[in-house]
Amino acid sequence: MRPADPALSPKKAIKSAVKALVPASTLTALKTRAERLKVKTQSVVSDPMQFERPTPSRECPICGYQGRFWSFGSPPRAEALCPDCLGLERHRLLKLMFDRMSEVATAGRILHFAPEPFVRTALYRTKRYITVDISGWGVDCAAAMEALPFADASFDVAIANHVLEHVASEVTALAELKRVVGPSGLLILSVPQIQGWASTYEDETLTDATARRTHFGQEDHLRLYGRDFMDRLRRAGLAVEPFQLDPPSEVRYGLKRGETIFLARPAPGGGAA
Repeated sequence: MRPADPALSPKKAIKSAVKALVPASTLTALKTRAERLKVKTQSVVSDPMQFERPTPSRECPICGYQGRFWSFGSPPRAEALCPDCLGLERHRLLKLMFDRMSEVATAGRILHFAPEPFVRTALYRTKRYITVDISGWGVDCAAAMEALPFADASFDVAIANHVLEHVASEVTALAELKRVVGPSGLLILSVPQIQGWASTYEDETLTDATARRTHFGQEDHLRLYGRDFMDRLRRAGLAVEPFQLDPPSEVRYGLKRGETIFLARPAPGGGAA
């Protein structure tokens, strides 16, 4: 065992010693268990009366759980969280879309932003499956969507599930996504969307975290999309096909009503408008 670095603070020295003594797999399992406990505790604290409300049994397409879904978020969304795999509405919709699209399962080169664990598990055997996030935490590549370190047409599919609302320049990010998937690639995109709004709401003067949470729903969101999201994709030179499920399926799987995944492909001869 390597001796502790004397330059480390006591807290960091203890952490370093634990890492040296405990197998990485054990640490990962403990971290996962702690995260699960944290999420479920937050659900109960944020909505303590949720278990008093009658609710139909839901079905999780990710893990197969059947039963009550739990509340999640701030403010809490009722019946959003699968208590078994901790999947949310957008994760379940993405899984259902994958189940209906063989193109993703058979793709040899996939780029995945801010990867959902269940997608990682399903796709990690892909010949070239690369995960990316601007933070660099727990992914293969640290990069902003506006400046991707990949050659043109490096991937067949790029997945960005609730990511575009975080990027500083949507126009640049979409151009980069088009570039790395090439003319025959597929973009799988979703965003928080208010269907009652004709236009996307964004305000560059809102830089304070509290203001952004109040206006856009989260401290690191830079916009909240309206019905014009599809038009914004088309202006970026993309042909777009929306994916939704019917209302009974939304109830069965505990989805947000009307939530949409956008399947976007570079339009023939289409540059950004």
